[in-house]
Amino acid sequence: MYYSLSLRNVKRSFRDYAIYFLTLTFAVCIFYSFNSIEAQKVMLDINQSKKEIVDAVTKFIGVISVFVAVILGFLIIYANQFLIRRRKKELGIYRTLGMGKNGISRILFMETFIIGAISLGAGLLLGLFFSQGLSLLTAKMFDIDTIDYRFIFSESALLKTVGCFGIIFIFVMLFNYVSISKYKLIDLLYASRKNESIKTANKTLSTLLFFLSIIMLITAYRMISQNGLLEINGYFYGSMLLGVVGTFLFFKSLSGFAMQVVQSSGNVYFKNLNMFIARQINSKVNTNYMTMAFICLMLFLTIGILSSGLALNKGISKGLEFKAPYDATIRYLGDSGNMIELLQNSDIKVQDFASDYVEYVEYDTAIPYDQLLDPRDINNLKQKTQYSMKFGVRNLKAIKLTDYNNLMTLQGKGPIELEPNQYALTFNNDDLATAYNNYIKDKRIIKLGGTEFTPKYNNGIYVNTEVYYELTNFGTVVLQDDVVENLEPIARSSRLSIQYKHNDKEEAAGIVKGLLAEGPKDQDGYALFHQTSKVDVYSSGQGQAITFSFLGIYLGLVFLIASAAILALQQLSECADSMERYKLLRKIGAAEKMINKSIFIQIGIYFFTPLSLAVLHSIVGLKLAKDVVDRFGTVSMASNIVFAAIFLCIVYGGYFLATYIGAKSMIKSSN
Repeated sequence: MYYSLSLRNVKRSFRDYAIYFLTLTFAVCIFYSFNSIEAQKVMLDINQSKKEIVDAVTKFIGVISVFVAVILGFLIIYANQFLIRRRKKELGIYRTLGMGKNGISRILFMETFIIGAISLGAGLLLGLFFSQGLSLLTAKMFDIDTIDYRFIFSESALLKTVGCFGIIFIFVMLFNYVSISKYKLIDLLYASRKNESIKTANKTLSTLLFFLSIIMLITAYRMISQNGLLEINGYFYGSMLLGVVGTFLFFKSLSGFAMQVVQSSGNVYFKNLNMFIARQINSKVNTNYMTMAFICLMLFLTIGILSSGLALNKGISKGLEFKAPYDATIRYLGDSGNMIELLQNSDIKVQDFASDYVEYVEYDTAIPYDQLLDPRDINNLKQKTQYSMKFGVRNLKAIKLTDYNNLMTLQGKGPIELEPNQYALTFNNDDLATAYNNYIKDKRIIKLGGTEFTPKYNNGIYVNTEVYYELTNFGTVVLQDDVVENLEPIARSSRLSIQYKHNDKEEAAGIVKGLLAEGPKDQDGYALFHQTSKVDVYSSGQGQAITFSFLGIYLGLVFLIASAAILALQQLSECADSMERYKLLRKIGAAEKMINKSIFIQIGIYFFTPLSLAVLHSIVGLKLAKDVVDRFGTVSMASNIVFAAIFLCIVYGGYFLATYIGAKSMIKSSN
């Protein structure tokens, strides 16, 4: 009997369960898809280092999934709370007919099990297809053009998903049991007749707070635009504080201010059901402004994360090409010396593993950076933490023209020519471009050994001459060989940049690493030669990029579902509380079409007001995010913004439509 009754209730109340079902299905789909990343390795033609990246990402996603499961758990319990509230009268009738609290709990238990099983099945089915698309995304992140495509099913992801949501459903059932045991019969039967308290805002105060919120938001936008996202200082924290407080004040004051504007136009206010709609919205926003502000900020994070997550991966990947212009760079950690001879003395012949190579040494000009550049440029650079310890304590470096041209040839670039009294200035970090270009445009001379040198070019040369994880060339001057030979070599600055003979770069890097480990050592037993290969740099960079991208998409989708679900459930709850008002509208002659239109407008404003402000926040945020991404590599974010917009339309729009249909059905059934 209990099972039949539960099944009938689920079928009959399917529209009430629509939001609950949608939330569960999306949650299961996302949870399964991201936890199935490890299984995607079989489709990808990747080397061992990239497999290790996938393993690391999988472990990280597993940790984040615990946090996600907690969010989804609270969200599902919140959604379930709405269903209990919606059905209080029905449950009260069960009690009146003689059913005990345990019997009602059994019905709710079975209903939860049925809808949970259906949602779990639908979510897993959707997740199977979504995970296939995730495989293509993974391949794109690894720059893999072709994959051995096959339908992938992850047993471990299935078990993790079923186990996680099984635990959530157990908590839901316990919550239902506790809730039912607390309710009195009279509370259940007369829940729908309890009057809703109407909150109105002080119009004068609302107007002042509204304009104050606009000023705070504009100030926050200006502060963060001038400061950027990378400088964590007082301006950064100040802009964040103003932005958050301004957002909450905006929604706190919005209803009162908007009500004044609407009431000032009698033709609009008294037309059709506009007066009813305005007062309904005014009451809802006054009651739920904290929730709307919080959801606005969550949507802002969602848009930003989804739009910039993949762009960051592209930017880092592009930046890796610049960081690794050769297959490898070998550094000598001893005093300067001929690296080729030192290696040969240890029976390591460079010709055995390198098809081409260039050895070079960096020299000290004894010209400190802070004496070379304009004080204003130095101060600007010192404010950035990555330069605070570089300028004023280090000197400008020098390299021979022949060595520089050989390095350019190894990169497939053309050589440069210098007159005896000329120099060229190189660097490999964008932040230095303005400072050095200002210096060169002023035709500043460099004085070495009593000889003055003038710049050959009107700008500095943005180039990287070694393979390394970071860009550490804060300024190197290229001079004629005979001039540089009179300078002092910098300790531990000998470099050997190479291109491997072997086609398998990972295997070649491993062979060279093994040879160097067996080579000459210092007095403490540490190897004097150290290799940084393109494989190492790419593994490190791609690992970070892919982790950030997956984390961004994962959390972005969860935040989006949570935001939309909370708005939907609040609207349905408000609709349930307002059923008597809609009955009254019918009694005074309001047409069904007008009532449906009023429901649509109310839900639309409630859904899209937080989204509109979130989009405005995102316009400023994405511009700054683009500057951050461009530090790794210049890429277009247009495709990523389109991707975020499509996901937003599908999920957020889906919840909006489901909410409207559910609310309309609820009001219609009350007639």
